[in-house]
Amino acid sequence: MTSTTITLLDGLPSGAAGETVADVLRADGSPHRLHRLHDEVFAPCQGCWECWVASPGQCKANDAANGVMRDIMVSDAILWTTEIRYGCWAPVAKAALDRSIGLISPFFTRRDGETHHRKRYDHYPRWAVLAVVDASTTEDERTRFATLVARNTLNMHGALPWVGFVDAGADEVTFRKRTREALAALAAPAEEGAAPKLTARPQRPSRVVPPKAEGAPRHVVLWVGSAKPKGTSTSESLGGYLVDALVARGWTSEAVHVAHTVRIGRDQSPKLVEAVRRADLVVAATPLYVDALPALVLQGLRNLELAAKAEPGPMPAILPIVQCGFPEAGHNALAVDILADAAGRIGMPWVGHLAMGGGGIIDGMPLKERGGVVHHQAAALDAVAARLDEGGTVDEAMGQEFATPAIPGAAYRAIGQVGWVALALKHGSLLKLWDRPMEERTPT
Repeated sequence: MTSTTITLLDGLPSGAAGETVADVLRADGSPHRLHRLHDEVFAPCQGCWECWVASPGQCKANDAANGVMRDIMVSDAILWTTEIRYGCWAPVAKAALDRSIGLISPFFTRRDGETHHRKRYDHYPRWAVLAVVDASTTEDERTRFATLVARNTLNMHGALPWVGFVDAGADEVTFRKRTREALAALAAPAEEGAAPKLTARPQRPSRVVPPKAEGAPRHVVLWVGSAKPKGTSTSESLGGYLVDALVARGWTSEAVHVAHTVRIGRDQSPKLVEAVRRADLVVAATPLYVDALPALVLQGLRNLELAAKAEPGPMPAILPIVQCGFPEAGHNALAVDILADAAGRIGMPWVGHLAMGGGGIIDGMPLKERGGVVHHQAAALDAVAARLDEGGTVDEAMGQEFATPAIPGAAYRAIGQVGWVALALKHGSLLKLWDRPMEERTPT
């Protein structure tokens, strides 16, 4: 293994476990670079796409991310360590992963019947992930996380990953053993096969939002999971349309934005918690970032769970709206499952969910301004609002209506390709669209 260069992305909290993994690398003699993600500063991805069209291949933010990406691209392999929750990365690890999209091209391609992004570089490192679990971690969460990592490497044009689990209370000997297993997997020939296909989650609502006594209005909170400025995100457009439809039926409302209420690595989000406790219903409208929820949303869910355990009491129902930039709605499946798992742990009843692909067709504009092109989404949201107001839940027909593509996938991809060129022209970076600013490893 001494000829393999490894970048260790240690997403574990400061302590003996992460140091043990690093010590095994040193003892093994593997050339490696070490990043302790909790000690480095990563601004959450804003979804601005400037790493694709303004400064292609690298982020505009002056923090640790570009340095981490440089080390990734000169490595043969990446070894991640992370805690997992809800079958997903820990927020600090997901924050680093969210910032990696500049390593691929904005342009679309088709792979195994799905839309993905093209390569920017010729070669990408292999992945191994050592995931720390606690006693509450279920087999479904383990399976979900392994599937998620495989989907991550699919989108990053890597080989199938190695994913291993270790109990949080395991001793040093066990951590060393699992680390050596990861190194052995990275040294072995890459496993052949395809990343798992995703299956959309059935609605499975667990509770309605009943009218209040004495005719008091019900209160809905829109939790916007995009870090874009207020009024500019597709998530806010979709969630806002539903909330407006409820307000027209006599509900009261407020909006909270994840970028203003959550910080990565901080276990308290008082403004978010207070807003959620005021609500009868939370509409969690979020984009898909790198196959799952954005890091800030993951941190917010974790903080809501901690608050619910610290001060037990009734929690409002939740209705997630998830959208992605690929034309196929199926890419959202893991994010919906993660939200459902989190809702169960927080104690928020599930009234159904909505998921759509092709979010770029909305591009942050108010839904009413997009006209007939999004009539399926508008019709579904109107139907959901009426059903919720009557004390009902989202059904399969509403979910399918919402997921109906605004335009055919081939047309969406073609428009997207032209759109990236137009944005690069606007930023004066057209000739840099295919740049490779990171030094690339040379396979041996």
